[in-house]
Amino acid sequence: MAEFIEKESPSIGEVVVGVVKEIERFGAYVELIDYPGWEGFVHISEISLKWVRNIRDYLREGQKEVFKILRTNPHLRQADLSLRRVEKTEREQKILELKRRQKVQRVLNLLSEKTGVSKDELKKTIIEPAKQGGLELYDVFLDIIENGSPPEWLKLEDSLFNKLVELVKQEIKMKKVSLKKDLIVTCKRGDGVEYIRKAIEEGLKMARKGETVNITTKGSPRYLLRVEADTEERVRQLLREVADKCISVIKEFGGEGELVEES
Repeated sequence: MAEFIEKESPSIGEVVVGVVKEIERFGAYVELIDYPGWEGFVHISEISLKWVRNIRDYLREGQKEVFKILRTNPHLRQADLSLRRVEKTEREQKILELKRRQKVQRVLNLLSEKTGVSKDELKKTIIEPAKQGGLELYDVFLDIIENGSPPEWLKLEDSLFNKLVELVKQEIKMKKVSLKKDLIVTCKRGDGVEYIRKAIEEGLKMARKGETVNITTKGSPRYLLRVEADTEERVRQLLREVADKCISVIKEFGGEGELVEES
């Protein structure tokens, strides 16, 4: 998963996936999957809103779980975590992101195995250009399936691209209706970035069970809003609901927002 790391250290308030490594009387030590080399500690008081008699009623060694970052120490690569502060929608979204990254990783691993192209070369030709463009590879792969052709920035030989398409179709199954549009969000306040992040977080909460919402940057102030739902009617409704929520929240903080209908 290291190829997909965008930052060297987690941010306060960020939700992360971790594997429980050791449980003690007053808390549990966690290895952060998204940040190799980082260790987290979740105190017993941050396990549940209810009184916790035994941490093992909630966590066990080897368990993969979603936590929220409370404090960080970049020098020691350590973080204080919370389990009880993670909302249901945040947990579902984070687990979905992890599953998608694992599928992308499997596609790239198989592509390397079946073509003989090294993983370093795939990183240079696929991963790094996507990251530079602010794109999620899972979304790129979905676009490839939908359009049947590579984006302009993806410079691959025909044989390599054809194998990539074959593997994407094999490993990533499209079972839902999806829709995407560009969302423009701006806030000119000095701490505007934090308010934009808050607006996006609120928008992500609009998904119901079984639905997904992704908002990724295309380069500030433009963001790609992609939603998935069971029907075309619902997917259009969900996209509008998410956009309206983001726009209303950012306006509360003095910002502006707009859903670009032409995209």
